[in-house]
Amino acid sequence: MITDLRYAFRMLLKSPGFTLIAILTLALGIGANTAIFSVVNAVLLKALPYHEADRIVLVWGDSPKENAHRSQVSSTDVADWRARNHVFSAISTYGDFRPVLSGQGEPERIFGAQVGDDFFKVMGDQPLLGRVFNASEQQEGKDRVVVLGYGLWQQRFAADPSVVGKTLSLSGRTYIVIGVMAQGFRSLPVGLLEQKAEFYRPVAEPPNEKERSSRHLRAIARLKPGVTLAQAQTEMNLITRQLAQEHPDADGGLGVHLVSLRDDLVSPARPALLLLFGAVAFLLLIACTNIANLLLARSMGRSREIAIRAALGAGRGRLVRQVLTESLVLAAVGGLAGLLVALWGTTALEQIGTHFYPLLGKIALDGPVLAFSFGISLCAGLLFGCAPAWRAAHLTLNDAGRSPGAAATRSPLRTSLVAIEVALAMTLLIGAGLLLRTVQRLQAVDPGFKAERLVTMNVWLPGAKYPKEGDAIAFYDKLRSRIVAVPGVSAVGLTSIVPAGKNFDQRTIEIEGQPRGAGEQPNVDNYVVTPGYLRAMTVPLLAGRVLQESDHAQAPLAVLVSNALARKFWPNESAIGKRIRFSGGDGAAPQPWRTVVGVVGDVKQYGLDTAGTAALYVPLPQMPNSAMTLVVRSQVDPAAMVPTLRHEILALDPDEAVFNVATMEQLLSDSTALRRFSMFLLALFAGLALLLAAIGLYGVISYSVVQRTRELGIRIALGAKRSDILGLVVRQGMSVVALGLAGGLVASFLLTRLMAGLLFGVSPTDPATFVLVAIALAAVALVACLFPARRANAVDPAVALRSE
Repeated sequence: MITDLRYAFRMLLKSPGFTLIAILTLALGIGANTAIFSVVNAVLLKALPYHEADRIVLVWGDSPKENAHRSQVSSTDVADWRARNHVFSAISTYGDFRPVLSGQGEPERIFGAQVGDDFFKVMGDQPLLGRVFNASEQQEGKDRVVVLGYGLWQQRFAADPSVVGKTLSLSGRTYIVIGVMAQGFRSLPVGLLEQKAEFYRPVAEPPNEKERSSRHLRAIARLKPGVTLAQAQTEMNLITRQLAQEHPDADGGLGVHLVSLRDDLVSPARPALLLLFGAVAFLLLIACTNIANLLLARSMGRSREIAIRAALGAGRGRLVRQVLTESLVLAAVGGLAGLLVALWGTTALEQIGTHFYPLLGKIALDGPVLAFSFGISLCAGLLFGCAPAWRAAHLTLNDAGRSPGAAATRSPLRTSLVAIEVALAMTLLIGAGLLLRTVQRLQAVDPGFKAERLVTMNVWLPGAKYPKEGDAIAFYDKLRSRIVAVPGVSAVGLTSIVPAGKNFDQRTIEIEGQPRGAGEQPNVDNYVVTPGYLRAMTVPLLAGRVLQESDHAQAPLAVLVSNALARKFWPNESAIGKRIRFSGGDGAAPQPWRTVVGVVGDVKQYGLDTAGTAALYVPLPQMPNSAMTLVVRSQVDPAAMVPTLRHEILALDPDEAVFNVATMEQLLSDSTALRRFSMFLLALFAGLALLLAAIGLYGVISYSVVQRTRELGIRIALGAKRSDILGLVVRQGMSVVALGLAGGLVASFLLTRLMAGLLFGVSPTDPATFVLVAIALAAVALVACLFPARRANAVDPAVALRSE
């Protein structure tokens, strides 16, 4: 074996050009596979950083009639589930909490979470200092306590061991620190919370009948040992049916959808990751095919050597071992180079992908990833070594005197390998083309407003400083007056929910004159807005009037409806003058009727690939809200307006800390980020596959020309025209390409159906994409054939005949 290894290294060093090309090809294939597997390992395979994470489940509200399977819940819902279930060891509510921290340096908006008293039981962790919440602290007035995260304790309290019992000010209210979580305690990830929580406070919402329909919280639970998710789902279905019978107005038609923590987090990215993993597998196959072809071509020049070895007594096993040793040495060196490519690739993936999929920040070249890299390097070496090994095993002494040019003209194995390369490259190119057309279709979608020159920022007012409903309304009125006077501002408004954002507010409504049974009332999106908001967003008015300053708290209750809502409930008549009201819970007083005064265009709240939603627009004075988002349309670069807007806000309230500052174009871009990221990577891999296929085709044709120099010289000496020689070589190459294109079309027709969930506005078998990719691939292949064909055309017959 040592002799074989030494000889393998000598042979590779003897052909540095071949060795370098093979190592670079392998490095690309193995490096890409290793990088993508590191992502798959981090997102789909690696255990989540929580205690017994496989037993943690999300408990979402489920409304099949509204096709809403990920709805929020109320504190009363969770209290009923806790009292009746036998499958959870703990269940708790949770939600976002984003106050301004003051008194500990410069005022700063920090992200935390409000949680039920069983939250830390669900997460399975104990505090480093102090304690966590008890049931009595989940009551209004007794809830001024917080538990700090380890990071906040380190940064803002200098890891003070006596921090328990001290106070801090959050949005003007004083809270007592009762505990500090250990360093290993992890916040729920982004996606379940808007940002990772740095501290925790009690939810403190009474689980009574008044709050039953107030569904703005989320729920998380821990399964008891031995209980499966399916068993838990069955029992929760039974409980929700009982509650629907007991509370038909509030719970009728509502169910529960349980999903494991991992599945909830990775479900948006799983199809894209599996697609990319399949793409890099194709890329590695192309690389292996390419190297196998190069080795086959090289082995033809070694036919005499192998035949003489066999004549001197070397058995087939010995010959196969020698050839496979050379292949494995090549694969090992290529694998080491691939690790360098993977290291660069994982760094790039973290930088590009983390902002829209936070779990990508945890990828690393750890033990499982290195083991995977070693495994695919070994498999690659065996794969591309099989063809030359098989040929070596079947060489005889007669092959020692055979002209290599004869072998070059009839090598079905090498022809098949090139055709396979072309077919694999075509499949990747078609997949990338379909995603490219998807992104183009998404970018062409009208979101219902004009995103250009729009900037948004959250301006939330603390209840301690603005205790009365009129206080917040007065602040927002003054803010609008100041902002609209800023040079460069063309329109300004405020809204409770921003389209294309992560938040939403759904309400159950009743339609006057359209009675519905218990649990059948429709859910709609609710926006609390100020006059000027629709103008700032350029949402068109289709009928009636817009909201005005005259729609104040004492005026008749007014509401705007979206066109989708108007078509749904009044399909053949005008919606103007019709009345709507928000549903009350069991035993609650009915909400007042609101008159529809206008119909506006639909807005795509949940993404460009979704339909416009049924929505209401309610004037802020008639539904007071202290958590609003400022929307400003400017005549200049909106990002340049941010410092000025901050200055105007601080002029009204020096303690106000705005957050979530973004342009509307950024928000829309984020909504398509996963598809664009998948398209970019798949296009990159498809481009590499095309390059490798072109190199492989060029190498085969070029080597064939070299081996057939004598034959081509004889043809020219016998009167063949230069154009005949050019056509002969090009036809040889393009016949292989045609075979590969046919195979690629069939493979693509079958495989692209698997990526249907990632597409929008384009069929998985889109004819235009298939045709354009086939033409482009054929053109590249033609160019790859022309270079060696021109060399063949320049053969001097006299030199060719003297070459042997």
